[in-house]
Amino acid sequence: MPPDPVRRDAQVEAALRAAVVADVAWRAGDRPQVHGVLPLVGPDGPVLALPYAQAGVARSLAAAPEVLVCLSEPTGAGAAWAPMSVRARPRLEEDPEGDVFTATLLEQELLRWPPSRLLADSVLLRREHWWWLPRLLVHLDVVGTEPLAARTRPDEHLLVVGGADGTRARVVRDLPRVGPPPGPGAADGDPALLLGQEVSWPDLERWGRWTWRGRWDGSALQVEQAPETTGLSPVPGLLARWRGHRALERACRAGLAGAGGPARVTGP
Repeated sequence: MPPDPVRRDAQVEAALRAAVVADVAWRAGDRPQVHGVLPLVGPDGPVLALPYAQAGVARSLAAAPEVLVCLSEPTGAGAAWAPMSVRARPRLEEDPEGDVFTATLLEQELLRWPPSRLLADSVLLRREHWWWLPRLLVHLDVVGTEPLAARTRPDEHLLVVGGADGTRARVVRDLPRVGPPPGPGAADGDPALLLGQEVSWPDLERWGRWTWRGRWDGSALQVEQAPETTGLSPVPGLLARWRGHRALERACRAGLAGAGGPARVTGP
């Protein structure tokens, strides 16, 4: 059965098209989750086109009643970009042959995401990297927007809180409070995470993301799990790039095999 019709919001779609990177937040079980994405806009509206290497993320997203797409990274964004969080209902469309993605979304991805150009910027590359074209398309039926500040300083982070009333997000400068969660007698805070990230511009080859997890007590994050490292990884050498490419191929192939997708695609 097709989803209930929703109002297309031209301003939201323009902001999503102008974004280079975004974060999608949702609640899985009793824990908030966040994942870095390239927001796209297809014929039916906003959509996330995740490769089969991220099949688990796509299915977890699609199982959530609502997701929050956070536009807080202004670097590299187009003139129509505006900071906001977009609340939407997700629905999953599997595209194991990559036909839908190639016909309606690939050109948009190539224009805005340089790493994809190395894999699919020509017919020859698409034949060689056939495993990159199959996608899990998470369509986003927008139900509303909320204010969100832009991250303009390195010490600003995205706080995501997964309360009983839904997932909330805001940009904060305060560092987390490293220590035990509230003790007996204190109000238990909602599960939360604090996301820091840095992207190498303009090549976007490296996208460093790190999180603190814990509980939000209303003024700070009581940390239960801290990241091992923060900041961008070093510029990879030739061998590291080759290994990363092979790891991505193996993960995409494995995701396709797990979904019963094609073992081999000859190209468009």
